[in-house]
Amino acid sequence: MFKAGIQLRSMLIVIFTLVVTLSSAQDIKEDFLQRMNEVNAKNTSIESDFVQKRTLSIMDEVLISSGKFLYKKPGFMKWDQLLPSQYYFILNGDRVIRFDGEKRKTISASSPQVSYFKDFILGTVNGSMFESKQFISTFSKVNDEVRVVLLPQQKEMKKRIESIQLVFSYDKMVLIELIIMEKDGDKTAIYFSNQKFNTISDSSIFN
Repeated sequence: MFKAGIQLRSMLIVIFTLVVTLSSAQDIKEDFLQRMNEVNAKNTSIESDFVQKRTLSIMDEVLISSGKFLYKKPGFMKWDQLLPSQYYFILNGDRVIRFDGEKRKTISASSPQVSYFKDFILGTVNGSMFESKQFISTFSKVNDEVRVVLLPQQKEMKKRIESIQLVFSYDKMVLIELIIMEKDGDKTAIYFSNQKFNTISDSSIFN
């Protein structure tokens, strides 16, 4: 009888812990989305430095690149790599412009791969990605940072991507770290810094 009582008490503690954890995670998500909506309503543009570290399972060397990330409402984005070589990728409405260091090429944003990439990037900035059915999302908060883990549910993406982790500063609701873990063991980590808001007024930089 005594042993059964201990087992029952242990089970109740586990259930209580799970309920509290799930409730806390839901509270974090709701708070995060509310704050992100508030911040997005105030900001019209974002400018940030980035450092990207690419780790390949077949190589010991870490590939490092750096540059500028630019975003302007309603749907302009420029990924401007400056080092070790110049490369940029621009989203401008229904157009995608890519420069590989030698040639500049315009691609239709309606192609499935480009369209998915566009939705992911813009959805990450405006917060809509975190309620998408294409991912299972979990939220946690440690000190002044919110970590979001996305597990792909879309068939083609699940073949390549294990998880996507995003870390936001809680006070500014801005992305500071993005980690993409691939099925084959490759990893891409991108770190953002020196963020500036509402500084871009000229849309011509996205041409």
